[in-house]
Amino acid sequence: MAGCMEKYSQLDQEKRTVLLSLLSQDTTADPTAWQLFWQDVLGDDAGVGGEDLETLVSVFDEGISQITAANLEVETVISQWVKEVIGIAKRRGSDQADFSERLLTRQLSKQVGPRDQGRVHQTSDTREKILTAALEVFSSKGFHGTTVDEIAERAELGKGTVYRHFHSKRGLFSELIRSKVAELEQAVAGAIDPRADVLEFIEAYLRIYFAFFDRNRNLYKVLIQEQSDFGAEVKALYIGNILKKVPLLKRKILQATKSGLLKQMDFHTVFYGVMGFIDGIMQKWLASDGEYSLVDDLPTVIETVFYGFVNPELPKESAGDQPS
Repeated sequence: MAGCMEKYSQLDQEKRTVLLSLLSQDTTADPTAWQLFWQDVLGDDAGVGGEDLETLVSVFDEGISQITAANLEVETVISQWVKEVIGIAKRRGSDQADFSERLLTRQLSKQVGPRDQGRVHQTSDTREKILTAALEVFSSKGFHGTTVDEIAERAELGKGTVYRHFHSKRGLFSELIRSKVAELEQAVAGAIDPRADVLEFIEAYLRIYFAFFDRNRNLYKVLIQEQSDFGAEVKALYIGNILKKVPLLKRKILQATKSGLLKQMDFHTVFYGVMGFIDGIMQKWLASDGEYSLVDDLPTVIETVFYGFVNPELPKESAGDQPS
C-alpha cells in the first residue's frame, strides 16, 4: 500500500489532464467521469485506509494548484472541488468531520510556521509587482480599456494570482491610488520640520509633492484620465490626507497673520485655489510628456503663490488699462 501512496501522491500527466478537464466543467461534469477518475487514482477498493486518505489529500492539493494555474473562477470551482473530495472520502467510508479537519489542517499548515516571514515577504513582493504593472497598463490604456489579463501579463503572473490579492479590477485601481497617496503622505511626514516657519513649511511640502509626481508621472496621468469615474473618490482620499497637515499649517498661518507676514484671508478658499493652480502647472508638465523636471517649476510656483505676478515696483496705472 505504501507503493500505492507514492504512486498517486502526485498525479502523472494523464491524470492531471483528466482532472483539469473535470474541474473546468465545474458542476456540469459527468458523475461517471468523476467515478472513473477516482477509481483510477484510488483503485476499486470500497474502503479508504489511512494511506489512501493521504493520497486523497495530496490529490486535493493537486486540484487547487490546477485551479490556480488555469485561472479558473476560483471561488466557485474550489467550492465544488472541496465538495467532490469530501464526498468521495465519505462514500468510501471515511468520517466526514475527520476528513474535513484533515483537509483544513493540511491547508493551514502551509500558511503558518517558521517560514511565515519569508512567505509574507513573497506575498508583499507579488502585491507590489501587481500594483506596478497595473499602474503601467492603466496609464497606457485607461481604466476601462485595461483588462486583468493584461495586468497579469505585464506582471508576469497568472490571472488567478492577481485575483487572490485583489477581488476586482476596480478594487485593484482603488488600492493602487490608496497606496500611492499613503506613500506621498509618508514622504511628507518624514521630511517636513514642524519647527519651520509657514513659508518654509509650504515650500517644503510643494517640493516633496512635485518630486513625488516626477517619480510617479504615470500616476498623475491616471488621475487625470479617470476624473470622470473616480475624480470625487480620488480627491476625497487625497485631500483627506493633505488635510491631516492642516491643523499645523493653520496654526502657522494664524501666527504669520498676527505678525503681519500674511494677509487676512479665508484659509480654505486660498487652500483650494492654490491646489487648483498647482494642478494646472502639473497638467502643463504632463502635456509636455514630462520632458522636464516638475521641480523646475517650483520657483515660479513659489513666487506666484507667495507674491503674485504683478510687479510691485510698477506704478498702479501700468498694471492695467485703466487710468489712475
